[in-house]
Amino acid sequence: MKKTFAQDLLAGLSVSFAALALGAAFGVMSGRGAFAGMIAAGVIPIITGLFGGTRLSVSGPTGPMTAVSAVVIAMAYDKFQGDRQLAEQFITLVFMLMSVGLLLAGIFRLGKLIRFVPQTVILGFMSGIAMVIWVDQVKVLFGLGGKTAPTGELSLNVALVVITFLAIFLLPKLLARLRIPKKVTLFIPATLTIIILMTVITTAFNIETQRISLGASVGTFGEFRDMVIAYLPSAKILTAEYLLLAAPYALQLMLLGYLDSLLTALIMDHLTKERSNLNRELVGQGLSNGLAALLGGIPGAQATIRSVLLFKEGAQTRLGAVAAGVFTLLGLLVFSEHIGLITSAVFIGVLFKAALDVFEKEFFMIYFKRKWYLSRERNIQFGFIMYTMLLTAFYDLNVAVISATIFYFVGKKLWGVKDVNADFVNEEEPARLAPTVS
Repeated sequence: MKKTFAQDLLAGLSVSFAALALGAAFGVMSGRGAFAGMIAAGVIPIITGLFGGTRLSVSGPTGPMTAVSAVVIAMAYDKFQGDRQLAEQFITLVFMLMSVGLLLAGIFRLGKLIRFVPQTVILGFMSGIAMVIWVDQVKVLFGLGGKTAPTGELSLNVALVVITFLAIFLLPKLLARLRIPKKVTLFIPATLTIIILMTVITTAFNIETQRISLGASVGTFGEFRDMVIAYLPSAKILTAEYLLLAAPYALQLMLLGYLDSLLTALIMDHLTKERSNLNRELVGQGLSNGLAALLGGIPGAQATIRSVLLFKEGAQTRLGAVAAGVFTLLGLLVFSEHIGLITSAVFIGVLFKAALDVFEKEFFMIYFKRKWYLSRERNIQFGFIMYTMLLTAFYDLNVAVISATIFYFVGKKLWGVKDVNADFVNEEEPARLAPTVS
């Protein structure tokens, strides 16, 4: 028991480093501020760890959820120009409705529906979300599409973005090449380490470029309490007009939270050789996101990278996820005064790397490496992935997933279209799929 307790705490501590850094980055990307992301990164894994349906998993702000949340937040501030309080109340309303939707989906046992979404559609959807993040951050960096570029020299900001991205990507490889023991690398998480290093450099050399803002006044508990109360939907927001305006956004976030969470649950089931209670997971996501919304946070879902990390670090029980959340909140208390030293460009680099982690690289690599493009069946699968990816990135993610799923089943019924296996990396190309020469 003591050994398991220590393993869980240590694994949770390791994951909390990544959760804190990504929470802040996603909070900034959402437009609600770093504090909102870090609050969610701490609160959500605690609640889902206690009440969710996957034994080993960590939830929190994710790229897909943040990309859609950013649209909601931007719309709210545009709608309520000059009235920050009403805008925040509307944002909280959308997030609360989304949470209720997830809760009801679990209560009405809709978790099983995830198994009907084809793997090709899932791969395209995840890649599309990565493209959404890349496009959004390019617009931010260069001040395109109505976005405000970070202050300072453009060339300097671009350099900071590129250096941050490459450093996060290469640090784990460098540590492995140096044969640093795992018990040491456990405390050198790439994202947090590079954020700290880049912040020290930009601060020490007084590099003139834009720094981030927490986005909320949280100097004391009283200020935090006042902020929470001010963000609760008031009678001015709880009207038929604003409820109807909020509903489509809430539905979009709910569907995305459903997909994001349950897809990760299936991945964790594959690793742990267990079977998640998908309906219970939806209930846990609904409860955790509801609390995060009430505390001024942003929405989240079960996070693939953090969940896999928790598993690889040896967590044995739900305490691992709970510990990750607790350590993240402690980190917020310790580091909140220093968050404002981080440059906006560094967080853009972090988000570029986070999107790369979401992007489905393996299928595309194998498609060309194994010459799957010579197979009609593989080309159809590739087409479904591209269709879903592009529609997700440049039109609407719900339309992308729903229409692609419908097209898949129509194709399966009429022309025998087949889905790619979930573990396609290990697939061998059947002889019958070899191209024929006519």
